[in-house]
Amino acid sequence: MANVDSPRGLVPVKMLGNKYETAGFSTYKVASGYASNIFNGTAVQLKADGTIEIAVDAKSNSAKIVGVCGGVNYTDSTGKPIWKNYWPAGTVTQGTVAAEIKVYDDPDQLFIVQADGAADQTSVGANAPMVGNANGNTTNGISSMELDFSGLTAADEQLRVTGIVQAPNNTAGETNVDLIVRINDHAYTNLAGI
Repeated sequence: MANVDSPRGLVPVKMLGNKYETAGFSTYKVASGYASNIFNGTAVQLKADGTIEIAVDAKSNSAKIVGVCGGVNYTDSTGKPIWKNYWPAGTVTQGTVAAEIKVYDDPDQLFIVQADGAADQTSVGANAPMVGNANGNTTNGISSMELDFSGLTAADEQLRVTGIVQAPNNTAGETNVDLIVRINDHAYTNLAGI
């Protein structure tokens, strides 16, 4: 049976090694009026002003990834408290106060991500960029980012493949296989600041 083509960004699954798994997140800020959607499962990075923005595809174009969006909350311009699965582009908050974004930011957090190619066991240990990190569904707020299979490399890249999801409906070697990855290019494991 073929794997289902259903990208959903980076989904937290467990911790690297034998650590206690809380799938906990930290709270960061998104500037009022930030002009891009930030979907649940989207990799994000810190801006120089300390707010969050989308991490762009490919390491060469991106700052270090700080984590993955897990939802947002803010007070809209009418004073109504809002909790959403994603940040809607251009949203202006009450008093232009920065919104709160929940980010899975532990450097040892592992995630499930769909590959856009036929990854197999030989992909484990390789690095790869993301593709489509800015894309997603505004109805359910879920990212449609995938691992860029054509970019698998031994060189430094955004994500490190640590395994293949073991499930009856996930066949290694076929297109759209679900992989387990770690953020390889993480802001909190890098010695340089932003």
